[in-house]
Parts: sequence; C-alpha cells; structure tokens
Amino acid sequence: MGDELETREKLLESAMAEFSENGYMKASLRKICADAGVTTGALYFFFKNKNDLFKAIVDEPLKELCKLLTEHYMQDAQDMDSDDPAVLSAEYHIDTHTDLDKLVEYMYLHYDVFMLLLTGAQGSEYENTVDMIVDMTEQGFRISAEKAAAKMPNCHVDEYMLHWITHISVDAYTHLLTHERDVEKAKLHMRRVMEFLIKIWFTMIVED
Repeated sequence: MGDELETREKLLESAMAEFSENGYMKASLRKICADAGVTTGALYFFFKNKNDLFKAIVDEPLKELCKLLTEHYMQDAQDMDSDDPAVLSAEYHIDTHTDLDKLVEYMYLHYDVFMLLLTGAQGSEYENTVDMIVDMTEQGFRISAEKAAAKMPNCHVDEYMLHWITHISVDAYTHLLTHERDVEKAKLHMRRVMEFLIKIWFTMIVED
C-alpha cells in the first residue's frame, strides 16, 4: 500500500509540472510517466485517462474554493435580511467582510492549482472554470441585490450592471493571481480592490 501511494504521489507531482509547463492539451502522459519513473501501465492503474489525472490535481481545491465562495454569498444574503438600515450602505459591508483574507489565503495555499485552472485547463472538463465561478457569483449577487432592492421603494436590480459587476469582481481575483505572487501583498491589494467594488456594488440597484 505504501509503494502504491508513493507511486501515485510521484505521478501527481510529475503531472502537475507537465500540465503547468505545457497545459492540458499539449501535456504528454509518456513524459509524466518518465519523469515519475514509472510505466504508462502504472499511470492507468491509478487514473482512467489524462482528464482523470488532471481532475485528481484540481478538483478538491476547486470544490473547497466554491464552498468558501458559497458561504460568503450566503452570509451576504443573510446580512440583507437584517432590519438594520446600515446594510444598505457600502461602509457596512466593507467593515463586515472579514472572510476576505481567508479566501485569498486559500487561493495562494493552492496557487499552482488555481494558476493551472486559469492558464492550462483548455481541453479538459475544467476549461470553463472561470465561467462557472462567474455564474455562481452572479447568482449570489442577485439574491443579495434583490433583497436590498426590496428594501428600497420603487427599485429593482439592473441586469446589465449585475452582470458587469459580477465579471469585474471575478476578474479582480484572476488578475491578482496572475500578477501578484506574494500572499501578504495579495491580501493588501484585494482589500483595496474590494473596498472599491463594494462601493459600486449598489449601483446595480436602480429606480423603476
């Protein structure tokens, strides 16, 4: 059992390096096996195919990121249920977004995985990961925005602004990953960016 686990880990390490260098489509299973010091038969003992190998690297961190994002959007929606009129102010949400550092820290803990999803997933089942995150974010924003609009007389959620703010919010994280390697600097950058994004978030709520 120990030898099997060791072989599997060698394959995953080798695959991570190969996928990161060449992307999913150009990655060579033969090179992965050679770098891991195993036969191609050994690879197929653990993984069904190239996609299954890629999945073994990225799936768990991605699911955990989605879980963190879902919890974040659920908390925002719950905040909008409050009778406190302050929930309709940007300042309230800037002060209460305490989970921001946790999210950035998790992304940087698995930095290589998320960079791989951003830059090397084309051709795999994960090639539309960013679109999936956008859809999740838009759904989360919509729930909170509709609750906020319901507290404002004669107001509704503007679909164009909802979609636009969703995209620039997700783009803020992808830009951060691709332009800043230091996690502490990344947290500082994102705090500043989120203060700006929260201030414009309410512009998606407009008068009828």
